[in-house]
Parts: sequence; structure tokens; C-alpha cells
Amino acid sequence: MDLNKIYSFYNNYLKKRILKIILFSLAFALLILNVINMQFTVKSHYRIQEVSYFNSSILLIGISSLYLGMILSKIWNKKFFIKLGVIYGLYLLFSYILDASLRVNEKQFNFFKSLQSSFLQTDFIFYIALIFIFAFVYHYLISVFFPLFEKYLIPISNDREIYTFIFYAFSLTAFCFSDSKFFNAVMGSNFITQFLENNIIKLTTPTLIELDKLILTLVIIVFFISCYIVKGINELENNKPGFGLVVLTSVVFSILLNYFLQYSIRTDVIVMEKHIFPGATLFQISIFFSVFLFLYSIINEYLLTTIINILLIIGISISSYLKYQFRQEPLLPSDLSWLKNPGSLLGFVGSSSYLYVFVLIVFFSLIYWFFKDIFLYGKVFKAQLVRFATILFILFFFSTVYYSFKNRQDGKMSEHIPVLANLNNRYDIAWFGNTVNAQMKSNSYVWFSQMTSDIMHKPEKYSKTSIKKIEEKYHLKSVEINKYRNQFINEQTVIYVLSESFSDPSRIEKVQVSSNPIPKIQGIKSRTTSGLMKSDGYGGGTANMEFQTLTGLPMYNLSPSISILYTQVAPNMKYFPSISNYFEPKNRDVIHIASPSNYSRNVIYGNLKFNKFIHYGNKGNKGYNVGGNYSDDSTYHLIEENLNKNSQFFSVITMQNHTPWTELNPIDMSASYPGFSDGQNKSLSSYVRMLSQTDTATQSFLESLSKIDKKITVVFYGDHLPGLYPESAFKNNPESQYQTDYFIWSNFDAPKLNYPLVNSSDFSAMVFEQTNSKVSPYYALLTEVLKKASVDKKALEGEAQEIAEDLKMVEYDLISGKGYLSKDFFKVPTNKSN
Repeated sequence: MDLNKIYSFYNNYLKKRILKIILFSLAFALLILNVINMQFTVKSHYRIQEVSYFNSSILLIGISSLYLGMILSKIWNKKFFIKLGVIYGLYLLFSYILDASLRVNEKQFNFFKSLQSSFLQTDFIFYIALIFIFAFVYHYLISVFFPLFEKYLIPISNDREIYTFIFYAFSLTAFCFSDSKFFNAVMGSNFITQFLENNIIKLTTPTLIELDKLILTLVIIVFFISCYIVKGINELENNKPGFGLVVLTSVVFSILLNYFLQYSIRTDVIVMEKHIFPGATLFQISIFFSVFLFLYSIINEYLLTTIINILLIIGISISSYLKYQFRQEPLLPSDLSWLKNPGSLLGFVGSSSYLYVFVLIVFFSLIYWFFKDIFLYGKVFKAQLVRFATILFILFFFSTVYYSFKNRQDGKMSEHIPVLANLNNRYDIAWFGNTVNAQMKSNSYVWFSQMTSDIMHKPEKYSKTSIKKIEEKYHLKSVEINKYRNQFINEQTVIYVLSESFSDPSRIEKVQVSSNPIPKIQGIKSRTTSGLMKSDGYGGGTANMEFQTLTGLPMYNLSPSISILYTQVAPNMKYFPSISNYFEPKNRDVIHIASPSNYSRNVIYGNLKFNKFIHYGNKGNKGYNVGGNYSDDSTYHLIEENLNKNSQFFSVITMQNHTPWTELNPIDMSASYPGFSDGQNKSLSSYVRMLSQTDTATQSFLESLSKIDKKITVVFYGDHLPGLYPESAFKNNPESQYQTDYFIWSNFDAPKLNYPLVNSSDFSAMVFEQTNSKVSPYYALLTEVLKKASVDKKALEGEAQEIAEDLKMVEYDLISGKGYLSKDFFKVPTNKSN
């Protein structure tokens, strides 16, 4: 082989071709850069103090457009125009979906009604038209009348496909950067706003050069992505799957899932004068894009992976929508625990959901079966090295994101992390909770935050010494309290009845009920210790109320990212301070006619040494359903059947008033809400009928208990409101969305305590007080919290603040701390040795 000939070929021909292609690419990049510069002066609502740098943009745009027009005249044809139109059309469609994602929390936004005003993005069309005019002029005038000039033009006949491909990719890149969303993002970025003063942006030429460097970098990145998207369109056209098609599909799917997911939790929310924070959409789309690309890389079959991804989009979107409708909460990683019991999950939605899932699976299975050998068949990655490199890159990306969240200091990330640092550091709204953070910062942000956040922030004064001081302080307090108490908790029978979704509908504004569904319970409340309980959830959160009731540990001290206490908190606890611990294991029973593994209850109850767990899987449970679930009357009969002469503890969770609400009796009772559809009013009417049956069953249950010759105390409380009511129902009284009813009843003479508003974690301290039972130092602390530092106190200061801090310290030691608390701190005086 003659190396001189090879070098001569490279130097005289190939090198020139490469340089000319690079020159063509640089001309397009220069055009885009200067178009962006022009937008600063033309579209900005701020005054730009320094504009001399921009004056050259017009000249550079003209030169670039002229050169590009000359090249275009050599590559255009009918197919070229059709394909460019398709690319532009697809861009407009997904640009609008992105716009809808950004505006989804605007009350007045309607996806279809806003098409006319927001769909078209025409800013770069002018420059495309300018290039076409130059191409026309050159093709029909200059090349004809000045043939000498044609001689010196770059010959591109051998590279027509390359130039065409680059033109498509740069056109798509230009559409992106001339989009109003990009301009708004730049103008709202820290880079620009740091120079804003009195509505004037004071920019200097060196600063503008730095900005252009940043934009040019972004142009290069987007150009490479655009290349793969154009490549993907070519692969789709040729029915040959490849990496380009995978990138294209992953981009499309990530944009769609982002919109569907944010739409599923949409509301009219404004925080810091914004409907969604800058960077939230880009971050979430990047996460979803990486997930879809990862699945394509792992499975390495286009059609099968596409079907799986579509099913994921459908499943995640519908699950998020239903959860938000019922509970006003976003979908969270902790919800994955429900996948262990898909039957229970589908049962909550309704029996028809089984049919829908079946039809969906059959439909996509048939599509795969019929098309797997004729449509986009074959491996996506032909080279295994590229496949594994893609997998490793995605894993590196996720690791970087994960540790960016994990390594936050005081909630702040390193400022060098693009997009995410601004989203995290600039907008600190963690205290708003998961729902608002998901709406403003994206679901993905909340997911990573939940996976990496500490369960509980460490109190500043936490130490072994401070814990010992707390132990001593409340040991003295318990001694003081016990001087005036002469009963023992392990001589009582205590029954906690968590009544599913029980809440008086008369407290909900504009709800109209034909007759009072709960007169008997209202009568019981008037004669007993009773009031309202502050719930930590709406339409859900049952297990969290149960956890707090058993342990006395309030959820409000934990990180806002925590959503399920049994699965996220309980496994990490040094000791589980349940009130059930003060009863003999053989006398501890749980009744919950649902799946035993929901929220890992079977594991929790096993660790707490409950003697019996009566659940949905037990054979021989006698009873009947009200609506779609086991009736309260049947549940109460199960309690009665398991009562014996010993002192016992029952933790009972009813199911009757859970969804679906489909009860016809009493037939003469109905309810309605203004603006509800017939179906919604039907559900509301069913719900109040079910409350009526709870009312009758509860009265009958207490009458039965009153005849039993041993001391029995019942704590009855609703865990949360049903997810029936619209947000407007709570507009004038937001607190009513999280307030349920409670009462504490005893079959012996007991004081009527005055606690009009309590937290679920207060109940055990109230039981000790109502039964006049002696307390441990721990319950002495909870008693002090109940009286001086609970949720009914609007602002804590002085002694109340100190008590609240003591509880926080104890809670941290149990959950995330070193476990300094001694066993004596939890030891309750009994008439027998425990």
C-alpha cells in the first residue's frame, strides 16, 4: 500500500470535504447563536444597558444565512421539504406538550383551548425563509448568470446526504433555541438575574461573551441529540431499529410521561409568584429519558421495550391520578410496596379494574405477537460495547443525581450542579410537604428527595447527656403525676378503633345531606371525652394514624419527605414504644379485614408480639359487607367474640367506609354537592349511608360492652376524610380537610376530659389520664405534650417549646439516634412485674 497516495488523497480531497462540512456546521451554529443574541434586544421586557455587542449580530446572521442558502440550493428537493416539514410539525407538537407541562398548574389553562395562542413557534421560521430566499436567488440567478462563481463553490454532490442530515439536525436545534420557553428560561436564570437592577440588565461585553460560550455549549449538546433524533426518523422510515430511534422514542415518551404525571396532580397553585419552578420540567424529562433509554439498553429489543414503556406510562399516570384524587398526594417510591399485593390495589380502585388490566395486557400481547417479526425487528444495539457503554453512562448519571441529593448540607447542593442546584437551592419549600413540592419541583424531585432524605433532622442539642437529663426530668414528672393516680393500665381492656374514613360531613361547606347520618355518635361525643383529631392525610394515610396512635410519636417531627411510617420509619427504630407492650402478648389482638401484608403490617404486628391478627386471609370470619368491604357491625362482632376475662389490648382498623362507595341502604338517605356529576353525588350518598350504618353499629357495640364485667375503654377515631370532596370544599376552611372525629368511651365512670383538638399521637396519654392509670417517664412526657404543646397550640414558646423539643429529642433517639434512652424510661408501674 502506497502511503504517499493515501496521504495525497486525504490532503487533496478528504481533508477538504471534512473541513467544508465543519464550515457548514459552524455557519449554522453561528446563525443560531446570533439569533439568540438578537432575541435579547428584541424580546426582553428588561432594558439591556450594553447592546454594542449585539449590533454585529445582524451582519453575522446575514453572512451565515447567505452561505447556508448557497449550500441548500444544492441539496433541496421535494423529499427534503416534506421531511423538514415533518420535523417541524413534530417539534411543534412536543413543544406544545412541554408548554402545557409548564402551565399545567394555571387555573385558566386548557390544553385544547390554548392551542391557538401557544401552539405555533415561528421565531426561527423567518431565518429559515431567509436561507430559502438566498438559496432561490443563488440557484436561479447567480449560478446561471455567474457560472464562474459556481466553480469556486464547495462541491457537495458526493456528500448530499451528509449536508441534508446536518441541515435537518441544526434546523431542529434552531427550533429549540428560538423557542419562547428557552428564552424565558435564560432570562429567569441566575446568570441573567444577577445583573438585574431597577429593571435594567447591566451586561458588559466580556459577560456577554461568557454567556455566548455557555449557549454555544448548549447548542452543541442539543445538536448531537438532534442528530440522533433525525437518525431515529430515518431508522423508522427504513424499518430498522437503532440507537437513533431509541433516543427519539425515549425523548417522546419522557415528554409525554412528564405531562401526564404533572397533569395527574395539577391544581391552581402559585408559590413565589410561579406555577412551576424553573428547571423542574427539564430535570424530570432527563430522569424519564434516562429510564426509558436504560430499559431499551437492557432488553435490546425495540418493539417489546416500547410496549413495556407504554404500559409503564399508562400505569404510572393512572396510579398517580387516582392517588391524587383520593388522597391529594403524589405517587411516591414508598407506594411500590403495594405491588406486593396487586389484587388489593386493584380492589380499592374497583372490580372493573381487573377487566381493564386484562384487556390492556391482551391487546399489547397481540400487537407484539403479530408485529415482532415484521415491524422494527432485530436488536437495537448491534455493537455490545456501545450497549454496555450506554448502560454505564446512565448508571453514572443516576448515581450523580442520587449523591447530589444525598450529600446536601443543610438542604443545599453544590452550586456547580447544573439545573438541579438552582431548583433545590433557590426554592426552599420542603416544609410545604410532598404534594406542593411535586407540583412545583416535579415528582422526580420528590422521589429522589424521599429516597435520600434523613428520616428526621438531628436536633441541635442532641447528645447522650441531654437524653439523660430528659430521662431524669420526666422521671420526676411521672412520680408527681402518679401521686394522684391509683389505677394500672394492664388492669384495663383497651380497644383502639380506627374507623376508616369516618368524618362528620356536616363540617364540609356546601355538602347537603337529607338527614343526619351520625346522631348516635354525636350523642356519644356529647357525653364522653371527644373532639376533633388532626389527620396527617386526606383520603388516605391510615397506617400513619395507626402508628402514631400506638407509639405516641408524632409525624410532624419527621422529614416532610416521609410518607409511610411503617415501611420507612419502623424498620430503623431502636425500640417501638407501643402501648400494647404493657399487656401480656397472649392478650394482644389485631383486627383488620384487609390484606395482612399492606404496609408490612404482618411484620410489624409480629415484632410487637400480637397474639392474633384477624385479617382478610383468615378462614371462617363470619360477617357481611357494606358497600364493597367488611361491615363495621361484623368487625365489632369479631371483637366481642375475642373478648375474655383478662385485661386485653385490641388494635382494630375497620374497612367498611373505604372505597368503593356503593351502598343503597338506608335508601331514604342521600347527599349532594354543588357541581358534582350524578356519579359523584351517587358516591357521596353511598358514603353518608355507610356512615349511618357505622353510627348504628357503634352504638350497639358500646351497649354490648357496657354489660361486660371488666373495665373497658374504647378509643374511636376517624383516620382521615374520604377522598370525595373537591378542593373548593375547603377553600374557606382549609383546616377542615384534615380534621376527623374522635371520642374515648369507658364502661365505667370516667371523667369527661376537655381536649377539643388533638393529634393521633395524643390518644395514649389521654387513655392513661381517663383511666387514671399510672404513667412511665415516657407517658409523662406525652402527657405534658398533650396539655401544653400539641397541635391545638398555635405558637409554642417558653415551657411549651421546651417540652416540644424534649419530645423531638426522644423521637430522634428512637428513630435515627444512638439509642441512649434506657428501658426504665418506658417502664409503666403495674400491679404485676413486667
